[in-house]
Amino acid sequence: MFYKYMIVTSSDEERLYLYLNPMQDFSNDFFVSNVYQYDLNFYRKIYHYLKNRNIPFHGNKVSIVVQDIVIATIYLNDYDAIRDELVEVLDHERIGKFVDLAHSTGIIERLKLEDYVFGVVSGEMPAVFHEEALKAQAVIARTYAVKRMSKGLKIRDYNATQIFRDRRYLKEIWGSSFNEYEQKVLKAIWETKNEVLMFEGDYIDAYYHLASNGKTEDSRNVLKLAYPYLISVDSDWDLDHGYVSRRVVPNSYLSNLLDMKVTKDTRVEILIRTIGHRVQYVKFDDKVFDGLILARRLGLDSNDFSVSIEDDYTTFTTRGHGHGLGLSKYGAEGMAKAGYHYRQILEHYYPNTYIQKNK
Repeated sequence: MFYKYMIVTSSDEERLYLYLNPMQDFSNDFFVSNVYQYDLNFYRKIYHYLKNRNIPFHGNKVSIVVQDIVIATIYLNDYDAIRDELVEVLDHERIGKFVDLAHSTGIIERLKLEDYVFGVVSGEMPAVFHEEALKAQAVIARTYAVKRMSKGLKIRDYNATQIFRDRRYLKEIWGSSFNEYEQKVLKAIWETKNEVLMFEGDYIDAYYHLASNGKTEDSRNVLKLAYPYLISVDSDWDLDHGYVSRRVVPNSYLSNLLDMKVTKDTRVEILIRTIGHRVQYVKFDDKVFDGLILARRLGLDSNDFSVSIEDDYTTFTTRGHGHGLGLSKYGAEGMAKAGYHYRQILEHYYPNTYIQKNK
């Protein structure tokens, strides 16, 4: 059944990789109705494989590898070898809900959906945030994953999509608070179990950002498409956070970027702002630039910016962080602290949508 193994030791754990022979018929043990799942017999085979070969593995996590792809991860402490039984009762509602996560390393890892949601909530939102904000993030993360899976699209752990953090990484950044934060995030996930956000019978495009400038943005100004649930709404809770940043760039660099000579005498005028108070068009002398494109080319935190030109440098002062679409994470935290329930938070940032239990 297994033709080789590999033990990887990190600073805090050992992990065992068992390589499954793809040519061998293992369907009765591991592949049922086109879904990977693991039953008592599979745990037995792993246990006897380790015992019979005297494999010096002292950890708990075992990853199953087929053709260099991790298709599942199990935990040995789920199996009681003395009683020959599984310690915990499997939640049959979760069988079949898997995410194939494409890591930046090129490795594809198969995770249970809720394990993926745990890694995203932990990576996207500080664990110190209010539990209602964490619940809102859990619903959004789950919606994003389920929609992509329904369309046959890849799910990646890159910053441009949803950030995913595994437990080894979280142990490093959470330190002595790991157990507390882990339980807090897990609680938020299980209290929103299977919930996704819908619009007219379909999963929404679950855009979100770090902090708004006091208003979220309309999708027409970012995506050039009108989504009835990605419209501009007030987000005054962000103002308490006051996410303001500055970027100073040399005038020589800005001159090359704009293909014009920029000096302290250059006239700057914000021509049009969007409904979300972000710069749509800005004018430098006689040249007009798209505010969103310019902000991206300069690496600004948002396209709500003001400009101040001096002798050698130009300062861009921005408010908010991100594209401004959908939920503001700091706005959600502010709403939660003000006593709003996660459903109210989602209703506010995604008007015209509703929560549905995904089967």
